[in-house]
Amino acid sequence: MKINLGLFGGSGKMGKSVERIITSVKTKHQLFPFLFIGKDTSDVFAFSAANIKNVDVSVLEDIHVWIDFTSSNGLLELLKFTEKYKTPIVSGSTGLSSQNLINLKKASKKRPLFWSSNMSPGLWAFRQALKNLSSLSSFDIAIEEIHHNQKKDKPSGTAKTLHIDLENIMNKKIETPTSFRLGGVFGIHTISMASSNEIIKMEHQALNREVFAEGALIASDWLITQKSGFYSMDNLYLSTHQI
Repeated sequence: MKINLGLFGGSGKMGKSVERIITSVKTKHQLFPFLFIGKDTSDVFAFSAANIKNVDVSVLEDIHVWIDFTSSNGLLELLKFTEKYKTPIVSGSTGLSSQNLINLKKASKKRPLFWSSNMSPGLWAFRQALKNLSSLSSFDIAIEEIHHNQKKDKPSGTAKTLHIDLENIMNKKIETPTSFRLGGVFGIHTISMASSNEIIKMEHQALNREVFAEGALIASDWLITQKSGFYSMDNLYLSTHQI
């Protein structure tokens, strides 16, 4: 089964990563690079457009699933222009507010929507490992994250997710993550825990952007078979048992 993929935000760093690897990632269905929305023209996708407003209706109707790596405003625009087609969307856009997420979940009542602040399968496994630390709630805990100097949201969406995870696991308030924006770092997230007698450190490092792009493509392949609803990495990996 060939799946026509739309890429929203194709000219961004993450969009370029998706474009580079789309034909090499192994998925159950054949993901066909159909429509590229970005400032550039894609040599990989069948159609390219600088603005979704300029895309012919017949092309939008033929898209089976979208990948979005833009911003909260970009995601809102994509939701608006694809609402009548009820096209599934996989979004890795960060910087979303609580209200943005509420609106996203509301929209998911009419079609499958998948959102994650981090598409890395390793980061998902990292989050699962944190659940084993619940007995150490008396420890002092700190979260530190480092990203490239062009990343706008601070703390990152991933750091916010880890913060929420740990507060739920430990059942207590934890200080806001410390954020650094340095060079071209793809993403380093470190959890430090200490008592008067011992120290525990856990860290996840992304070595490239392709790990997030591959995760988005795997999520897209999975989402097209789902009913309307709001989905995350938990739904993807707990249902397929693939790490």
